[in-house]
Amino acid sequence: MNYYPFHVGDYAAHTAHLEPMEDLAYRRMLDLYYLRESALPQEPAEVARLIRMRSNVAEVEAVLREFFAEGADGWYHIRCEAELSRMQDKQAKAKASAQASVNARIAKQTSERTATAERTLNERSTDVELPTPTPTPTPETKAARKRAPPLACPADVEPQTWDDWMALRKAKRSPVTETVIAEARREAIKANISFENFLRAWCRRGSQGFEADWLKPHERGSPVPISRFIKGTSLDPDFQGYEEHASAQLR
Repeated sequence: MNYYPFHVGDYAAHTAHLEPMEDLAYRRMLDLYYLRESALPQEPAEVARLIRMRSNVAEVEAVLREFFAEGADGWYHIRCEAELSRMQDKQAKAKASAQASVNARIAKQTSERTATAERTLNERSTDVELPTPTPTPTPETKAARKRAPPLACPADVEPQTWDDWMALRKAKRSPVTETVIAEARREAIKANISFENFLRAWCRRGSQGFEADWLKPHERGSPVPISRFIKGTSLDPDFQGYEEHASAQLR
């Protein structure tokens, strides 16, 4: 990726506390991330080598832990993954449009050749009945395929948190379905935290899946009051398992 949008105001607001070498490391790490179009290496020393700051491993590691999420195969950056996803979607649409244009030209040329051949045969013999030409089928393009509409952001989740989580799922090539959301809500209830906080913890972890048992003790919440089971939120009384959880809170 040779170009990416850089929002000066957002960057300045989030990095005003950095020391000069930390700021330099962060900028170089962003450039490296977009050039590689993948997560940064697991070892901070290797990252420092790639951005030409081998004597500043401590600063590199501090920036990694503050602005990136550690995954099984490296350090992920939610904003970078979202930008890469948008770029890949744009490329796919452009490729599909170009292929559709090529298919249309091929179909037109084939039709013209068929028409020319028919005129030649008619000139040679008007007594011969020519067969009706079969239209040349054009291959289906990606742009023509119907896609299922994306799931809307739930009322109990901040839009930014939802966008970050959706970007993480896309980066992991994992679909987002009603079943996935329902399972995530069950795990949030097991951890005694809101669905919003559960998704935030998931984004910080940067993993493909996430369970309540993976949360550290300080990330878990105290027992959730029954009053939080409100219609239209993540803790809906119609949600499967509500009665068992509510009974446990009363005991």
